[in-house]
Amino acid sequence: MAALPPAAANAPDDYRDLAPFAEAIGQARIVALGEQTHGGREEFRLKLRLLKFLHEKLGFEVLLLESGFYDIARLAERMAAGEQLDEMAPGHVFFMYANSAEGREMLRYVDAQQTSATPLGLAGIDSQHSGALSQAEMLPRLRAFLRQRGSDLAEAEVWSDFAAPLAQLLAMQPQIPAPALRLAFEWRSQAIRAELCPAAPVKGRPEPAESWCQIVKSLQSQAASVWSGGSDYQRDNQMGDNAIWLMERMFPGKKAVVWAHTIHVAKGFKRSEAQLQAGEVMARHWGAEGYKVVQFTAGGGAVLDFGDMRPRALPALLPGSLEQGLAALAGESLMVQPFERRPITLPQWSIDYQTEPRGQLGRNWDVLFFLRRVGPVTMTR
Repeated sequence: MAALPPAAANAPDDYRDLAPFAEAIGQARIVALGEQTHGGREEFRLKLRLLKFLHEKLGFEVLLLESGFYDIARLAERMAAGEQLDEMAPGHVFFMYANSAEGREMLRYVDAQQTSATPLGLAGIDSQHSGALSQAEMLPRLRAFLRQRGSDLAEAEVWSDFAAPLAQLLAMQPQIPAPALRLAFEWRSQAIRAELCPAAPVKGRPEPAESWCQIVKSLQSQAASVWSGGSDYQRDNQMGDNAIWLMERMFPGKKAVVWAHTIHVAKGFKRSEAQLQAGEVMARHWGAEGYKVVQFTAGGGAVLDFGDMRPRALPALLPGSLEQGLAALAGESLMVQPFERRPITLPQWSIDYQTEPRGQLGRNWDVLFFLRRVGPVTMTR
């Protein structure tokens, strides 16, 4: 356990107090920074400090965001041409990152790093495409790509089978198509995947077809999740698959930080063996030493509920909980690791504070940061 002293205002951060954190993550290639609510100010700020440390001191060169796979790829292209992520973010990046002061601090850091000696690569892992770019241009660009290849799948009737049911899906309208339309969509999706997805791994930088393959797979997972009413929830399976594809194909050999809600990145969470959360997908791929998860908790305060956009007070500490024990110790923030890697079985806040599923330090995450109090993020646009 280590206390983290507050950094002096406007002073360069030497990160010396984060030496135990560096030890805790060891030789991990992927470090996931969770968040319990999308709406805690101090949580976001500590995450940003950890991102800076991982990037500037430990050689992590890629940031994987909980935002649309397609949308962030297009923004990354525009960033390479000189545009600013913070300016482009509204409507394209998840709104709690794009529109809150604390989320924008992270976006501005990514912008600042583009002109540094070690630019920070950026990609989105979410298979749920709801951004404005996805809605406006993704399907027309995919159709144009298929036409370039001389594919019959871009022809009017065939294309309509695939694209027509997606209009409401991309607009996040959960209307379920008739069974015949769903079946036609699935047939056409599988045919497009057969054309775009390589039969075996290809050496070298991936061709554009591979990226379109991931997009079609993401659309299928989004459709399965929404049209089944969640009974065939595939969003997270594909989020994990997208992260793996990005790191093995787009950024081979590099190390990445994942920035997302804990429910997506924690190890061991699943609805069934066919419905894994993204963190479990990644943990099975990179292993216990290659994939580390960082969780954050608090002793009290409030967060901004991203559902109704109102401040929400954290509930009282659970009697006998890990948080209650940590609150009795000195320090505004503490870092905790499991002793000898054994899970800590005390009651713990987990996801969205005192709701299910419960998680444990040492089983679902590898490092825990305790903040004495948190306040709501501030929405700036």
